Amino acid sequence: VGDGGFGQNPAMLATAAARQLGVIWVVMNNNAFGTIAGLQKAHYDSTYGTVFPGQVGEAELQPNYADIANAYGVKGVRIEAAKDLLPALEEAIATGKPTVIDVAMINNPTPTTGHWNILDIYSPDKQVSHVAT
Repeated sequence: VGDGGFGQNPAMLATAAARQLGVIWVVMNNNAFGTIAGLQKAHYDSTYGTVFPGQVGEAELQPNYADIANAYGVKGVRIEAAKDLLPALEEAIATGKPTVIDVAMINNPTPTTGHWNILDIYSPDKQVSHVAT
């Protein structure tokens, strides 16, 4: 899930903790709400409150979703190097407990055959792309 989507309702973590549901969230954290930023850029030629400055994993305003998970009693892990992702995922699967894996990343959109681009749907007459990092 993207960081913007996950951030819409982190209270779901309380249910996962209370019920000890073995849900694993892998949060693709690019320090931006890319879809919203793209729509803002297309229609207003700027972005507001959707792109957070700073380096990957060190954004000035971006929430740390691993810390938020911990606050709800759910295991939260922050990944800043690709080599650390698989071990964290394997551990989350092995425990069977709710886990948030917050993965710092750079958004490099790559068009793929048959992909679904929401920006094309909401802005059919404009040349739109993701604005995120």
